[in-house]
Amino acid sequence: MRDHSKHIEVNRDEAVRLLLSVCDFKPRTETVPVGEACGRVTAAPVTAQLDMPNCLTCNMDSVAVHWDDFKDGMPDTSGWQRGVQWEFANTGIGMPEGFDTAIVIEHVQLADDLSSISFDAAPSRQYAGTSPAGNRMHAGDVLVPKDTLLTPLLVSLAASGNNATVQVYAKPVVAFLPTGNELVKPGGAVPRGKNIETNSLLAAAKIEAWGGICRVWDITPDDPVLIRKAVCEAAAQSDIVVLNAGSSKGSDDWNMEMLDEVGTVLYHQTTHGPGHHSSGAVVNGTPVVGISGPPGGVSFTMDFYLHPVMMRFLGQDTAPVRVPVKLTEGLAKKGHVGGGHGAASGAPKGEVRPSIVAPGQEFFAVKQLRFVPSGDGDGALRLAEPAGSSHPSVKDANTMDAYFLQSSLKEPPQAGDIIWVELRS
Repeated sequence: MRDHSKHIEVNRDEAVRLLLSVCDFKPRTETVPVGEACGRVTAAPVTAQLDMPNCLTCNMDSVAVHWDDFKDGMPDTSGWQRGVQWEFANTGIGMPEGFDTAIVIEHVQLADDLSSISFDAAPSRQYAGTSPAGNRMHAGDVLVPKDTLLTPLLVSLAASGNNATVQVYAKPVVAFLPTGNELVKPGGAVPRGKNIETNSLLAAAKIEAWGGICRVWDITPDDPVLIRKAVCEAAAQSDIVVLNAGSSKGSDDWNMEMLDEVGTVLYHQTTHGPGHHSSGAVVNGTPVVGISGPPGGVSFTMDFYLHPVMMRFLGQDTAPVRVPVKLTEGLAKKGHVGGGHGAASGAPKGEVRPSIVAPGQEFFAVKQLRFVPSGDGDGALRLAEPAGSSHPSVKDANTMDAYFLQSSLKEPPQAGDIIWVELRS
C-alpha cells in the first residue's frame, strides 16, 4: 500500500494562497470589436477619441432661441418666424446653427400651423437648457481603466467615445483532464460498473462563464505513464490545468505521485469536506488545480480554487464575495465531522471510513445554503440548510446560493444567528 502519511494538508485559505503564489502569468492581449467586448477585461485604458458632445447640445425637447432676444425681459414674439427667431431643438441633438439658448417645449405655445409662438417662461441665462461641447468627455479622457471587466454599460461608454475596438486580455486557456478507468463519455454504451463522465461539461460551463476557454482532454485511464503524459502536455499547452479525480487512496489513484514526479505539489489535501482531496501543484510554471468527487462537490471546489486562479490571470479581485445572512434553522452537526459516509447512521465499523480529523484538529464541513425571503423586514437575507445532507444531490446543489464552512472546533450556528457566507461564483 502506498504511503500517504507525508501528504501536505492545508486549510482553504492557505490552499488559495499557495496556488496564487505560483501564478506567474504573462497574459496575452488582443484587440476585439467593441460589440464583442462584454465580459472581457481591458488590457489598456479605453480613451475618448473625440470631444462629446461635439457641439452645443440641447438637454431636453425644446425650442431654440437667441439669448439676445431675452436678456432685457420677455420679447414681443408676434412677428417671430421659425428658422429666424426660433427653431425646434430635441434632446441630445446639436443646437440649430446660430441659436444659443433653449426653452423647454412644455413652456411654449405654438399655433397648429406654426405661424405664431409665445412663451410662459423665459430662460434665466445664455446657454440655458444646453450642454457645451465636451461636456461628457474630451479627447484623451480615460473612459474605462485598464484591468476592468467590461459590463454592458461600460461597453456602451467605450463605444460612445468613438472606439470601434478595445484591447483586452486574451482568455486564459484552461485544460480539464478527467481521469479514471471507470469513466465513459455520455451517449454511448455504459458497461457494467462504469460511470458517465460529466464533470468536464460542468467545468467547461464555469470556465467559459468566468472568461476562459476550456479544452477538455480525452478521458485518461488510471495508468501512471498516461497520466504523466497528459499532465505534461496540458501544462505545456494551457495557462491553467484542472486535474479531476485520482487523488484519494484507491489502488488506481496515481495523480499525486505523478504530480510529484513532473512538478511540485503544493498541497495534497485540504481541511474541509466534501472536497477533502482537493490539491494544488505547479508543473513547468503552470498551476494545476486538483479536484475530486461527483458534480455536487466538483462545482464548489472549482469555485474555491479554480475561480481565484482565473481571476488572477485576468487581473481581477481573487477574494470571494461574502455577505451576512440570517439562518432560518440551525446548522446541526451530523455525525462526526470529517468522518466517512455512514458515520452518522451507526453503520458497522468496516463500512465506515475512519475519521480523518485528529483530536483538537480543526476541520470544516462545507454547508451549502439557499436564500429564502426574509419576511421580517430586518433587511437580512435568510437561509435554509439543504435537505439534511453535506453531500446534496446535483438537483439540490443546483438551487444553492452560498457556502458556509462550519468549524469542528466551534458550536454550529443556530436559527436566528447572523453568519457570513460566501456567494457561489
